[in-house]
Amino acid sequence: MIRYYYFFIAVLLLTACVNKRDKSDFRSSFKSCNNLTTELYRVYGGGALGGDLLTAYLTDSTNFRMYLGLFDDADGYFCECNGDTIVVKEMKTTDSGYRKIVGTRKFSLNELKKQGKFE
Repeated sequence: MIRYYYFFIAVLLLTACVNKRDKSDFRSSFKSCNNLTTELYRVYGGGALGGDLLTAYLTDSTNFRMYLGLFDDADGYFCECNGDTIVVKEMKTTDSGYRKIVGTRKFSLNELKKQGKFE
């Protein structure tokens, strides 16, 4: 019983130390739309035991950087632009291997530039 208690404490300490908005380990970036870029950073490397945890940021590199969220290798975010409106869709992979949209958020590009937040 004591052995399980120590194992639980060790796992708790290892998972509690993950900074979910860490930008020190840059992974990649790609163009989304309207000269916007999605940047990916690794916040936790699973190694041989599991996949990586990544954070996604949407930015235009000069006016704003917006935190989209945390996801693993099988999931992610997809951005579409319709004029001034940016639609961010959160994708999840089901057990059968299909990807589905589980959440949608809309933002105004002019409002994001006006606010000027760098998260």
